[in-house]
Amino acid sequence: MPTIRFKKLSLPDHNFQDLDATYCYWSEKKNTSGGAAPSWSDINMLDLPPGLLPQICVVDVVGDPHDFTYRYWGTAVTGLHHYDLSNKSVRMLTPPDYAQCIWDQYTEVLTTGEPHTYLTEVPLDSGFYAFYVALRLPLSSDGVKIDKIMAAEEYGQDRDQLKNLFNRLP
Repeated sequence: MPTIRFKKLSLPDHNFQDLDATYCYWSEKKNTSGGAAPSWSDINMLDLPPGLLPQICVVDVVGDPHDFTYRYWGTAVTGLHHYDLSNKSVRMLTPPDYAQCIWDQYTEVLTTGEPHTYLTEVPLDSGFYAFYVALRLPLSSDGVKIDKIMAAEEYGQDRDQLKNLFNRLP
């Protein structure tokens, strides 16, 4: 089976309105908090684009060495994966190389303390590929240490939109 791949996106260079609105909301909360990132308690999910709420996940950064445990797992994410990982580790995602891909993305956000946007290509058993964009935003309860990460996902307007974008990116 082909491997799972991802590429980084510059969010302002693309037209993902709900993700852009979420990033702007996070930035506003970050500026208000004065810390490295806003805290989870600063985020009011009802202030985010309503269509995006089912496509959001929030992970807690736990342990040393670190792991990521899902605190919030949106209903559309359940529909995409056909399972719910609430209160479970990112490492429980299947297949294992997909879990590693997502773990690597969260680790980059944790390590840099910065938001990142990824376009991920997931091979399906049918021989086709699924694509989605994920905006991953750091959160910090104390304004210094990243202890949560919020992810908002975009699945594209049509099946080929994200595939074509993935193929155009370096």
